[in-house]
Amino acid sequence: MRQIKTVTVLGANGAMGAGSAGVIASFGEAKVYMLARDLGKANEGITKAVKSVRTDTIKTRMIAGTYENDLAKAVSESDWVFELVAESYSVKEAINKEIAKSRKPGTIISTVSSGLSIERLSKSFDEDGQKHYFGTHFFNPPYKMILCELVSHKGSDPQIKKDLGHYLEKTLGRAVVYTNDTPAFAGNRIGFQLMNEIAQLAEKYSDKGGIALMDEIMGGFTGRAMGPLATVDFVGLDVHKAIVDNLYEFTKDGAHETFKLPGYMQKLIDAGNLGAKSGQGLVKRSKTADGKREKYVYNISTGNYDPYPKFDIAFTKEASKKIGESDYAGAMKVIKTASGLEADLCRYFIARYISYSLSIVGEVVENKENADKAMGFGFNWVPASALVDFLGGVGETIQLLEKAKVPVPSELSKADKNKPFYQLKDVLDARALFRA
Repeated sequence: MRQIKTVTVLGANGAMGAGSAGVIASFGEAKVYMLARDLGKANEGITKAVKSVRTDTIKTRMIAGTYENDLAKAVSESDWVFELVAESYSVKEAINKEIAKSRKPGTIISTVSSGLSIERLSKSFDEDGQKHYFGTHFFNPPYKMILCELVSHKGSDPQIKKDLGHYLEKTLGRAVVYTNDTPAFAGNRIGFQLMNEIAQLAEKYSDKGGIALMDEIMGGFTGRAMGPLATVDFVGLDVHKAIVDNLYEFTKDGAHETFKLPGYMQKLIDAGNLGAKSGQGLVKRSKTADGKREKYVYNISTGNYDPYPKFDIAFTKEASKKIGESDYAGAMKVIKTASGLEADLCRYFIARYISYSLSIVGEVVENKENADKAMGFGFNWVPASALVDFLGGVGETIQLLEKAKVPVPSELSKADKNKPFYQLKDVLDARALFRA
């Protein structure tokens, strides 16, 4: 693979386009053509890119341009063309046809798609172009979220994949996860499975606290920076729907029904209540006349927003206390031995997360380390393999999964019960992801 000295970013004005361009221009020290529909938007992208990496030293390396006037020249000079336009086959395939007209042999082309078929998108190019075509799924914001899922398809050249992965990791500072061309790839497949199943059970238990209860029992003490449904609200209910709808249509594994969007979410989407970006969704925040912040939560049963409740659940307080004392195994012991519906649900969700994370090995990723990296670096969740060790090891975890009536994946059943299961301590300290 030739050195990457010149890069074209298509969709440079979007948050992902600008953020990714900032990383490429700063860490990669590359000249970056910033292309958008019009020059004003392209220049906006440069401003965003500079702001994202907090230095204006990259500004001299960035050249604003438009698709109509500058795409052919930019692509013909580039070593890498990074496409970040709308998540739509029609939009991406149309711009790929334009890229193909000017692409020189050996130039890498990639898409930031979070779930479209990489093989299908590669078909806009000739044989050489298909060999050099990949998914490079950066996470938002790229400067802070260092995960990159490097997605290959049947026509990808293995050596080019290796070289590109090395560049992404060593030059751009990405935590690279190698995934196959499967729906939603690794991180979103695991993460949205759990979040959507939790959303489904929020409806089932709407009379006991619903949305707020689910985030309470899956708080920071279970190894995540943000509650699962708070995460849905943050990324947007429309984005959540797009991902789980895709997974529901194109996957047929044992978790298939957990990808079905809950009816109340569709109702919120239809009303334009998409989450934080629209002002309200699962949660609504407001200020009183005197500036006091107020937080409300969507009541699934009534369709109203109620004051966000406070819960008094003993095991969540005790587990959080253990986390605050850096006693992570102790916190897991609290969860394992607690009684009551809330504890049962917490154990079920932890078991499901471990089970599904490890079940995608083979189909989506080659090994469990790639699944672990996807969740640690992409979602700020303690990786499944690390939870196995915190729970007491392989044997105790298998018992937890069996009691929760979720499948025991072969990665667990065949593992040595006398050895630690987690293998990523050299790149990720899972303990840092727990929150008291």
